[in-house]
Amino acid sequence: MKVLVTGGAGFLGSHLCERLVGQGHEVICLDNFFTGRRENVRHLLDSSRLELLRHDVCEPPLLSVEQIYNLACPASPIHYQYDPIKTVKSNRSAAGMNRSQEHRA
Repeated sequence: MKVLVTGGAGFLGSHLCERLVGQGHEVICLDNFFTGRRENVRHLLDSSRLELLRHDVCEPPLLSVEQIYNLACPASPIHYQYDPIKTVKSNRSAAGMNRSQEHRA
């Protein structure tokens, strides 16, 4: 199955990517690296099952996937309060991606 993990280079997202790759899924790890780190997924970069994309979900990506896990919103108050408008937009954009996937099914 082809899976998109937004916020995939964050703490939780990177562990989810690792699990999904280990289960044999094709994973697109999408992150803008505001709080996520490339180092969190570095050990997965040699896998043909993982594609790492630097992208901000405020501009929804044009991807065809079967499942979406949205972990793109910063979890720490210090980070999500830094730019509250962008925080709302990231949640709203990811929710829109989920709805568009439902319509394709």
